[in-house]
Amino acid sequence: MTNKLDPILDFIVLDDEQNPVTNEQGLPTLLQGPIGTKSIPDLIAKGKVENLALFAELQSKTEQWEWANKYYDYLVELNEVEQYNANLPEPVATEDGALFEVEPKALPTEPERPAVRTVDEVLEPYKVTIFKLQRQSQIDNAVVQTSTGKTFDADELSITRMANALIKHWQLNEDDTIPWSTADVATGVMVECTKAEIVEAHSLATDHFADAWNIN
Repeated sequence: MTNKLDPILDFIVLDDEQNPVTNEQGLPTLLQGPIGTKSIPDLIAKGKVENLALFAELQSKTEQWEWANKYYDYLVELNEVEQYNANLPEPVATEDGALFEVEPKALPTEPERPAVRTVDEVLEPYKVTIFKLQRQSQIDNAVVQTSTGKTFDADELSITRMANALIKHWQLNEDDTIPWSTADVATGVMVECTKAEIVEAHSLATDHFADAWNIN
């Protein structure tokens, strides 16, 4: 059975000389397969795209290990069938003189190994969705810094709030102040910002939004 083990050498226990370690039946011992695999469609559905490359790699490895397990089951069945066929009883004569022969069992079909998929190939069906989620994440977590050093949240809601504040205070001078909760303070803590700073932050935020979605 040694030659039959060649396809799964990367998945079984080997001795110091890199030979398969087998039991009395000539069957190998499988190594521990990958752990931590998660459903990529489920991760995408939940918007969790940060570590998709890692999980795509695990998915590819898992596909190979699933095949290795099927191949091991094939070896077990093959071993049983070969032993059964090697020990078939001799033909027996029936009362009418005909010979009764026990039919040998058919050999099992060897499972075909799937191609090893790259991370890009695993993620290909979800490419458009991933792109949209990544761009949305960039916007949702965006922060811009003005020339005065203050930082402002630049997500879509913050852009709208800045626009509303500028409309409300359109009559203010550029150096007049507007209380604002900047990105570098706790929520609800207000910082005195000039109208000019709000205008600049809004401009930077909308530019970032356009860049993220490739809007000309």
